[in-house]
Amino acid sequence: MRLTAVISILVAGSVSLLTSQPLEPQDHPTFKSNSELVVMHVSVRDRGGRYITGLTQDAFTVIDDGKPQSLEMFSADEVPASVGFLIDNSNSMRPSRDRVVASAVEFAKHSHPQDEIFVLTFNETVRPAWGPRLVADTDPTQFAAAMSDAITARGMTAIYDGIVGGLSRLEHAKHTRQVLIVVSDGGDNASHAKLEEVLKGVHESDATVYCVAIVDPLVPNGSNPKLLQRLARSTGGEFYFPRRIEEVPRAFERIAKDIRSAYTIAYIPTKNGDSTADRRRRTVKVYVRSNDGRVLTVRARDGYFEKGGEGRQ
Repeated sequence: MRLTAVISILVAGSVSLLTSQPLEPQDHPTFKSNSELVVMHVSVRDRGGRYITGLTQDAFTVIDDGKPQSLEMFSADEVPASVGFLIDNSNSMRPSRDRVVASAVEFAKHSHPQDEIFVLTFNETVRPAWGPRLVADTDPTQFAAAMSDAITARGMTAIYDGIVGGLSRLEHAKHTRQVLIVVSDGGDNASHAKLEEVLKGVHESDATVYCVAIVDPLVPNGSNPKLLQRLARSTGGEFYFPRRIEEVPRAFERIAKDIRSAYTIAYIPTKNGDSTADRRRRTVKVYVRSNDGRVLTVRARDGYFEKGGEGRQ
């Protein structure tokens, strides 16, 4: 998680899933060295995989570069997100095309009304297919038609270019909570971008990456689901590998629930005395205990980049 914004941005998210009342506009965060916050979105489950609700601030412990931190902000309310879909539009996706379109439409229907959604498709070329547009302003029929027209499932695969394009779009996102959902087999045979560029971009971004690996069992060669798993785990997201096409909607449903269920925490990091360090990466660990003292399963980003001196935007 990168250094992020002022606390007032976070509290704008305390809106019920069922309401369609508009939130106050959210600016993209500005980072200043004298008022830095680290903002993290934390998913908490028990050993059975069930989401844990009703936790209070004192249940959370944050260790930043080996030092315990004091939380400046804690929220169990849902924070609207900017969600980018990156959908593989190459020939390998042909058997899954219709189910992916239907699943994406259902995902939008069950999202927060103030979520911002955009869609990019990629084969040899990365193309915009939808948005960015708020869910409250989205007509499901129009969205379904746009997705169906855009996903033709032909050609080669430039997933690296797609991820770089998606991260670039999120730099101008409406909300500070940012999500990238990658739907692909993970293989690449057409990108101009290199893998190192992709890994660096994901490492430095604010986005939580969720990946749904869809591999054609008739053409498994060239796929790389391990890359998708790596991207998801490093950002606090999740990786899904449906073995049957009928399981794809369930993966999208779980992603939507995970986005809605996260806690939001924020703190001003304790400095280590080196104010001249530029782009140094700080590691973060988050621990959570239940009300009866049990250690719970936590997913969150494992670090962020700082910048000394004059700060950055």
